[in-house]
Amino acid sequence: LIDMKSPGLTVNPIIDMSGFHRFNQVFFDNVRVPKTNMVGEVNRGWYVGATLLDFERSGVQYSASSQRALEEMVQYARETKRNGRPLAEDPTVRDRLAQLAVEIEVSRMLSYHIAWMQSQGQVPNKEASIGKLFGTELQQRVASIWLGLLGPYAQLKPKSKLAPFQGYAVQSFLSSFSMTIAGGTSEIQRNIIATSGLGLPRG
Repeated sequence: LIDMKSPGLTVNPIIDMSGFHRFNQVFFDNVRVPKTNMVGEVNRGWYVGATLLDFERSGVQYSASSQRALEEMVQYARETKRNGRPLAEDPTVRDRLAQLAVEIEVSRMLSYHIAWMQSQGQVPNKEASIGKLFGTELQQRVASIWLGLLGPYAQLKPKSKLAPFQGYAVQSFLSSFSMTIAGGTSEIQRNIIATSGLGLPRG
């Protein structure tokens, strides 16, 4: 464990395309760390970090935020008319929203299973990767469908008076891409699922 005030340690914030600060550049310039800060066994730090990542990837927030967005979309579809008819009567809109409802429930059940494993003292590995991969890519699908539902108004940012949902939809879309990077990219999750879950050899 490293004290973030250690000499030689520099943290530069990275502002993403949605305007939020979620990532940093961290530079270590001859940083000294006392041996009393060591967690676990010598030369086994990666395994400690990997286990922490398994817990970080539990991901019930993916289905929770997606559910909220879906509820907003359903309400919007009921109240908004195009060509004289509510969007809720459009078969394409109904199909897409119904599909999201199914996928959100799948994401929630994956997260609940991971939480159950943790409650039993088990360390979820492939299960956490499955939950994170599905949940974060679900957030991208939710945000994309939300923008399509709102049409041109979806491009308006929060400060615009005409922005639906205070511009949250476009921010959700822009930030959804970082979700498939933070905590391990989608490609990393697929590799873990392939090796730990399916027993496939490393490529």
